[in-house]
Amino acid sequence: MNTVQPVVIDEVKSGLHLNDPASDVLELEWFENKKQKLTRTTRSGLVLELRLGNIKEWHQGDSLYNNGQLIATIHFKTCLTISFPTENEAEAADFCYFIGNQHLPVFLTLNQQFAVPYDGRLYEQLFFRYGARIQLTDAQLLSHQSLRYLAKNRTHEN
Repeated sequence: MNTVQPVVIDEVKSGLHLNDPASDVLELEWFENKKQKLTRTTRSGLVLELRLGNIKEWHQGDSLYNNGQLIATIHFKTCLTISFPTENEAEAADFCYFIGNQHLPVFLTLNQQFAVPYDGRLYEQLFFRYGARIQLTDAQLLSHQSLRYLAKNRTHEN
């Protein structure tokens, strides 16, 4: 049996080479951002072994190194989401409360819409509740867009 020995990533630097064309790309799913140990294949076919170690989660653009050499950059894949554009604060609160009762993460995407990962039953419930305003879209769900992150890291204005 012929097995490929993975390249062990021994250093991670945050977001330094996000647009570096010389860097290979390691694609992750949105829900893998806190995986302690990963063995994945890059776009070019290189097998990598990663451990979170002393960092709390993987981020878009993290640079992955082996023996001081840049090996790849992390990119989170887009996924199918249920998206909801709110028209006022009451709608935003209602949507977030409803989703929160389902124990799902809620994200605030770049186009200022609320989004949750696609789930067929949830889509039916949301469509019944909000009608055609519920949309299916492909989007990146990044941890810094989650309402949990935004609430934890907000700054208060006085």
